[in-house]
Amino acid sequence: MKKLRTNILRFIKRNPLYTSINFTGLVIGFVCVVFIGLWIKNELSYDKFHKNAEQIYRVHRYFYDNNGTENLHLPYVAPPIAPLLKDEFSEIENIARVSHAGMLFRMNDQKVTEPDVCFAEPDILNIFSFEGLSAEDNLLNEPLTAVISATIANKYFNKEYAVGEAMEFFDENGTSYNLKVTGVFKDWGQNNHFRPEIFISFSTYANAVGESELKDWGSNNYETFALMRNKPQQLDSRLDEFINKQFDNGTSWTKIRMEKLADIHFNWYGSRSSIYVLLSIALLILLLGSINYINLNTAIYTKRIKEIQIKKVIGATGKRILSLLMLESVLFCIVSLIVALLIVRVAIPYLADLFNSNLAFSVGQNLNMIALFFILSIFIGLISGVYPANILLSSKKNSSTNSKMSFRNGMVIFQFFVSIALIMSFLTVNKQLDYLQTKNLGLNQENVITVSASPNHIEKLKVLRDQLIKNPTILEVSGSKRVPSQRLADSNGMKASNNGKMEPLGFRVANIRADEYFVPTYEMKLIAGNNISSKTKEEKEYLVNRAAVEKIGWESPEAAIGQFVEYGNEKGRIVGVLENFNYESLHNAVFPIILYKDAPSYNRLSIRINPANLSNTIGFIKSTWQDFDLSGSPFSYQFIDERFERLYQSEKYTKTIFTCFMVLAISIAILGLVGLSLFVMERRIKEIGVRKVNGAKVTEILAMLNKDFVKWVVIAFIIATPIAYYAMTRWLENFAYKTTLSWWIFALAGFLALGIALLTVSWQSWRAATRNPVEALRYE
Repeated sequence: MKKLRTNILRFIKRNPLYTSINFTGLVIGFVCVVFIGLWIKNELSYDKFHKNAEQIYRVHRYFYDNNGTENLHLPYVAPPIAPLLKDEFSEIENIARVSHAGMLFRMNDQKVTEPDVCFAEPDILNIFSFEGLSAEDNLLNEPLTAVISATIANKYFNKEYAVGEAMEFFDENGTSYNLKVTGVFKDWGQNNHFRPEIFISFSTYANAVGESELKDWGSNNYETFALMRNKPQQLDSRLDEFINKQFDNGTSWTKIRMEKLADIHFNWYGSRSSIYVLLSIALLILLLGSINYINLNTAIYTKRIKEIQIKKVIGATGKRILSLLMLESVLFCIVSLIVALLIVRVAIPYLADLFNSNLAFSVGQNLNMIALFFILSIFIGLISGVYPANILLSSKKNSSTNSKMSFRNGMVIFQFFVSIALIMSFLTVNKQLDYLQTKNLGLNQENVITVSASPNHIEKLKVLRDQLIKNPTILEVSGSKRVPSQRLADSNGMKASNNGKMEPLGFRVANIRADEYFVPTYEMKLIAGNNISSKTKEEKEYLVNRAAVEKIGWESPEAAIGQFVEYGNEKGRIVGVLENFNYESLHNAVFPIILYKDAPSYNRLSIRINPANLSNTIGFIKSTWQDFDLSGSPFSYQFIDERFERLYQSEKYTKTIFTCFMVLAISIAILGLVGLSLFVMERRIKEIGVRKVNGAKVTEILAMLNKDFVKWVVIAFIIATPIAYYAMTRWLENFAYKTTLSWWIFALAGFLALGIALLTVSWQSWRAATRNPVEALRYE
């Protein structure tokens, strides 16, 4: 071992540049693999905390047009479904409905909004793991009882054991109630999609909303979990039978399905494909570092030929020499991994922020993964060392030179292929993100503030609006059920007049419930007719968008004006047609929309402002809002354009990821080129000297030295272009509205790669071409 250490140190001392390049490339590769490995482990751990995670299912619901096309998929279902499923399926041991809410509590002398609150049925304690609670104690049976997390207990009572304590909360009208704390459970942590901190008994909710709400099949607002230790055979077909028992031919327009708890994160919030893509890119970058190692070790094999031949002369067998060389390679990779682990350990907080993740790196909690990394490093060491080692053991110095060069050239081409593909991907993601942020949505989301609205705000909406409009910096105020950037999840059955007869439409028409000021507040464009009236009329007035006109089959927007429709059993007349607008994310296409007044449902205010003197305007809105608020809720507001921006966080992180990986891949390729070009120049120094003596110009020598590198980049570009085009085309399919894959994206990527290669190589080519030929030929 001492002799091995001496050999390694001697080699490093003789070849510091090549060793540094090899070491840096491998460390970068291992950092990528370690970080992505930790990220994947974190993603796969979602919702696995619960003891029964593999037997827990969530019920979700689909809706369909008459032609069978899915028009809506909801993770929540109607309240009658849970008790009916329990009666129908003996395999369901426990089932619980959950209604989420943000609620106002009193903490000392302040009122605090708690966002992670839910009303849950008692069986929730049997379904999920609540450390510190016993389901047999009937902790959520009685009205006005609650179980809370240890964090909430410490926050409100400065102690973890808060059983028997009372928590005061307020409804929207300011009426206060006292909750009795019946249990405190240990915090669940962040890796759960479902993580309320306060569970209030469902009977509290049922008493408030009444029986009619709990029998409403149209109120799909309840997250519903079931525990099934033995999943039924042909579950989907049995669920279809269940729906058809409730409705005649019900599965023609709606279905329910069971979704495993472990799949929820990937189906709704994450992506399994992201795991495969990121792992592939990380392994590619590690492969690039390994290619540098193979290439440069192969390139400098001539410097060790004499060493190997001497060892053979003094009796060393080829097998022993091969073992020593392979051991050198493995140790080099292990040291690179250890340095990479240290870098990740220090950098993990910054990397977690960069990638919007709650990653942490503890050696004790990741021993299996670290062991796997060491196995990977040994494997990389063996693979990276076997080819150079075989060359060193070759009996003839110049044997198979062409095949060696071809192999080395092929690996350089592969490095440029990966770099060019990543550049193309980065440019495409960046172009699509710019497109999403600049596309005309058909409504103006700039300078619009949205705030919550209590029943009292809505009841006195006209007075509140008049008060706000008195401020010259407030341009318009509107009340609505939802605001742009939210999902259009509300809809009802619609009928339209056809030859004097009202006939049901075979497709979904989403609704926006808003007052007459909604259209001017968001500066939507009326292309026919008028806005809904501010006056109360006997006949219901409706606005529809262009997509609804076209789907219904009216000849033109003008032809739609005056048409009778029935929406949700309310008859009325179309008074105006709006140009299509994107209410949701641009991942979704515009679909038919109907807009009408329904004041009791409003829960948001939209306020268009002049951005001048913003702080004073916000202060005025706050004081006016508080004058009409009975509950004493803290005032909060959001800008609509910022809400839209948050819809594209995934794309922003994708851009960040591609940027980081692209820079790393290019850096490794540059390092490899520096080392390889340096070796080529050293090997051809005498040839260059002879050519200069014979009259060759510097430009001719530069062209001679650079042509191979240019050829490699061109080949890599030809291979990368169709692959990157296919991959980015598939990625863009996630968007209803997308940019075009312009030719300049691919051309720019190619020119960038060529420019990087020429800048890297030309520096050393210039040094070699301008060197005094006497220095190279003085001993010839």
